[in-house]
Amino acid sequence: MNKNDLINDVIVALQPELEREQLDRVKITMLVKFEGYELQEIQTLPSVVEHDNNFILKRFMIDALAKGTKPSSIETYMNMIKPFFESTGLNYRNVKSQDITDYLARKQFTKNKKGEYPSQNYISVISRAFFVFFQWAYRRHHIPVDIMLDVDRIKQKQKKKDKMTDEEVERGRKVCKDIREEALYELLLCTGMRVGEVAATKIEDIDMMKRTIHINGYKSDSSNRDGILSIKARNAIREYIGSRTSGPLFIGVRKSNTQKGLSAAALEKIAKEIGERAGVHCKTNVHCYRKTFACELYKRTKDIKLVSIMLGHADTAVTEKYYLIDDMEEVKYQMLRAA
Repeated sequence: MNKNDLINDVIVALQPELEREQLDRVKITMLVKFEGYELQEIQTLPSVVEHDNNFILKRFMIDALAKGTKPSSIETYMNMIKPFFESTGLNYRNVKSQDITDYLARKQFTKNKKGEYPSQNYISVISRAFFVFFQWAYRRHHIPVDIMLDVDRIKQKQKKKDKMTDEEVERGRKVCKDIREEALYELLLCTGMRVGEVAATKIEDIDMMKRTIHINGYKSDSSNRDGILSIKARNAIREYIGSRTSGPLFIGVRKSNTQKGLSAAALEKIAKEIGERAGVHCKTNVHCYRKTFACELYKRTKDIKLVSIMLGHADTAVTEKYYLIDDMEEVKYQMLRAA
């Protein structure tokens, strides 16, 4: 274990007790104080125990947590990498590029419990997990060469993200069962927030005077942004929160849950049910509302940079590729027809 490993272990151990800013200060302080010192680990077990697959997976998990990777993402990586080691019986130090390529090829022709072959997108997720893990192992000198250099990346097939039509949006407004549904519905349509961002929103994040809502993003620094609240959203939210001045924006309706914020899963369920009652032609998950918001904003402004900022994207290429490619082509076609 080197100094960075030790520091990362300490940071992970302190995560339940300290805020992110405090953890950063602890890490910087330890880096400064350890400068000029060598770290020597006392061996109490045979070295072979330290270098098995469980050891390297634990080190990967700790480093990823210290870096700020979401626990859900780490769990996905682990669920993809562990079966590879179990299936091949290989030690991580002995894995070759061909072993990974062969494994990915076998996975494509192995049926799951439902008797179905995995999709290309699923194989792409496994491939990405291997790239993240083995390139990390190479950078941290756990393996001598970057074996992923000789592994071809598997591209995901991009699904066209459906959006709601203008008529469906209006029908959705009419089928909301209560003021909480109305507040959520209007908020999603006027901000394009991710479901996790909605779940994290507090009443304190809303400024009715400025007509804005502060969105606490989690994917990158650009995810933190301010959304603009429409008149419908402001009215619905104002009526929904009533006399409440702090705490989670969306809460349960039962007395025992009145101060507990709704989970992302619960919010997703509400969003889908509204769409189903409105007879929307596509699956109305929160990403559908997000796509609808992005398309409407682009139609009004023709400004892809603005749309990217409002969605919390770090790069306009992501906005274009995943949200606006069809709408941009449609706008170009209309401009050509008008010329």
